Amino acid sequence: MQDSKSLDEISQACGGGLGARGGGRGGQSEGRRATISSALELEGTVSHEGDLTNFITKNLEQKIKMSSKPSLDCSDSDCSGPIYRSRGLSRRPADIPPIDPAVLLDLQRHTQEVAHSVEMMMRSLNGTIQNMTALSVGYIQTYRDSVDSLGESVDMSIKGMYTLMARCEELDRSMQPIHTLAAQIRDIKRTLDALEAICK
Repeated sequence: MQDSKSLDEISQACGGGLGARGGGRGGQSEGRRATISSALELEGTVSHEGDLTNFITKNLEQKIKMSSKPSLDCSDSDCSGPIYRSRGLSRRPADIPPIDPAVLLDLQRHTQEVAHSVEMMMRSLNGTIQNMTALSVGYIQTYRDSVDSLGESVDMSIKGMYTLMARCEELDRSMQPIHTLAAQIRDIKRTLDALEAICK
């Protein structure tokens, strides 16, 4: 992805040959971008979004493979070294540096280590989630048992209160003769007081 300034710099680096392909607009930035786009279209897909130019190359894997081994062919008679060929275009080793196979092996090894670490992390996370789930189930069961026990205690308290009220009513009914006896005692006391007053 390149902006207009980067495309202008690339166009200046490519020289006048690419500028001539712009249809007489080599001095303008639009012409330079069109020239660069037409050159890039030979290697992939070019799309424009405002001042940005998106480039998607073709046969990336093949180009990577070809960049790792030199070609025996040379398009120019005065070339100083082997040339890499891809889709009819010649490139010197300076353009596409060779890829060290050891780097790919290291990349594969690190990728395997990362995959193993991710797998271990997922296992640990799974175990942690299972433990949390077990604790949550235990908490729910304890809460349920507490609620059941509290309900039973409240029921027993209500039953005890009603029983006490019934016993109090029975006691009140059994004490009715005592009220009559108390009235008789008061009458006797008044009579004694009257007799005592007469005797004086």
